[in-house]
Amino acid sequence: MNLPARPRPLPHAEAPAKTLLVVEDDRATLSLYRAGLKGLQGFKILMAQDGAQAMALLRQEPVHVLVTDLNMPVMDGFNLITKASRFFPQVPVIVMTGLDESQHLNTPLQLGAIQILTKPPRLTLLMDAIRAAAQFEPAGQVRGIGLNSLLQLLNWEQKSCTLTVNSEAGMGLLYLKHGEVFHAAFRDQEGLPAAYEILTWDRPDIEFVDTCRVERTIDLPLTEILMNAALITDSRAPGAASDPSAGRPRF
Repeated sequence: MNLPARPRPLPHAEAPAKTLLVVEDDRATLSLYRAGLKGLQGFKILMAQDGAQAMALLRQEPVHVLVTDLNMPVMDGFNLITKASRFFPQVPVIVMTGLDESQHLNTPLQLGAIQILTKPPRLTLLMDAIRAAAQFEPAGQVRGIGLNSLLQLLNWEQKSCTLTVNSEAGMGLLYLKHGEVFHAAFRDQEGLPAAYEILTWDRPDIEFVDTCRVERTIDLPLTEILMNAALITDSRAPGAASDPSAGRPRF
């Protein structure tokens, strides 16, 4: 008896390995980039029309390269570069501008950008710059050690750095200065609520860069933060006590 042949599975397209965020307020120019950068293989492309939109996207998911204009409404490129360099130091920034050097005085480079391209740039030149920037690697990737143990080690070494923590829940950021957690961010949460959320994640991927430029929003010592996070984790476990005061951290 001849059995019908099994249908061949359709090939799956590989998911983009990198994410590019392009920030441009001019709709026509944004459409040009959207069409022209389709030839950039291996990149997922996000678009924003001002610095505020860009910062919101940076908080939502990992971005590997940021390309931005300077003159924009709401939040201009200068402010965006300043904030991105402070809160997302692992993201390289490329600037596209119609201003000549006498107008911007290389200020974007002083604020943390790695390259300035004259607008409108040749798409091949822009894509080459994006590919080169995407090769930037954080100072290190952490393997074989849990987040709590890593924080205790960094505390012992009095290290200042920014940790990018990725899990199924999303991307979070922990900012350490002299071994203490100064600030944390996860989506719309900041400070202790964000830190507690990140510290409950199971076996996240961790990267770090050796810089911390944020202002302090967390005043608790690391030992107390870790203890409170452990209480929250226990309270979320199946079969945990229903006592409303259980697992309630001190803010």
